[in-house]
Amino acid sequence: MEFINTIFTFPTVVFSTLLLVVLLFWIIALLGFADIESFDTDVDTDISSAGGSSAWQVAFGGVPISISVSFIILLAWTASIYIHQFFAYLLGNGVMFYLMGSVFIVASLVAALPLTALLIRPLRRFFNNQEATSKSSLVGLECVIATSKITANFGQARVFINGTEQLVEVRNDEDNEFTLGDTALLIEFDSQQHCYTVVAKPW
Repeated sequence: MEFINTIFTFPTVVFSTLLLVVLLFWIIALLGFADIESFDTDVDTDISSAGGSSAWQVAFGGVPISISVSFIILLAWTASIYIHQFFAYLLGNGVMFYLMGSVFIVASLVAALPLTALLIRPLRRFFNNQEATSKSSLVGLECVIATSKITANFGQARVFINGTEQLVEVRNDEDNEFTLGDTALLIEFDSQQHCYTVVAKPW
């Protein structure tokens, strides 16, 4: 009963709720109604625009975002249970209860992040090989530039393959060669930067 009471009491209930969402996602994915890499492009774009791409790639890159986030939530949930049980006497009452609870949440996340980075490391080889195969299949295809410009550090393009549209990161050394709506050619995939090199169509 103490365990049940802990996981459904603030602050641990925050991670319990997130864990239920994660479990629901994986059930949907196993049934074939969701792709475990469906969040990767949007999240990578947001992280890149925020300037945190390098830090994220070093710690959690090489595996789908859904797996990294699932590990973070699971480990934070586990850490929160122990922190909650061992330091419950610090929670107090009233406003102090929520203030200290928030501190417990942050502490749980801080504990979960390095553990997640360590645990997903062995998975990188499998996903890197799989990604290299799937990404290289786009090389040689035409794409439509989806940003106002393409530079050596910024740019996105839309690629149409097998009836679906993919938004991919693209780069080009000539800053003013492309603009929104231009058509280009994907000639190379950089597995380190997770982006394609584009050039003007030769025809």
